[in-house]
Amino acid sequence: MGVDRVNAPTPYNGPQPGEEAYDAATGRLGVLQAVCDIDELIFDHQMPGPLVAFLRPQRGGQEWMTDSRNVQFPNEARPHPDSGGE
Repeated sequence: MGVDRVNAPTPYNGPQPGEEAYDAATGRLGVLQAVCDIDELIFDHQMPGPLVAFLRPQRGGQEWMTDSRNVQFPNEARPHPDSGGE
């Protein structure tokens, strides 16, 4: 039998738990807590992708979750402060 490519795990190459992460869906920076396969979750996740990322604000506050495809390294997601139009 061949490998089932449809159900193959989706690779995740973004920030790792404990690292700063940018959520492109919300435009927020946070600290990545975990990336989980939706099959591991015991609640209604309502995410379109196969992986869910959990983030928290850097200085505390309400945690949130997003599709892992929205998670990016901050330096790749935001323009550098000196790149603005002058």
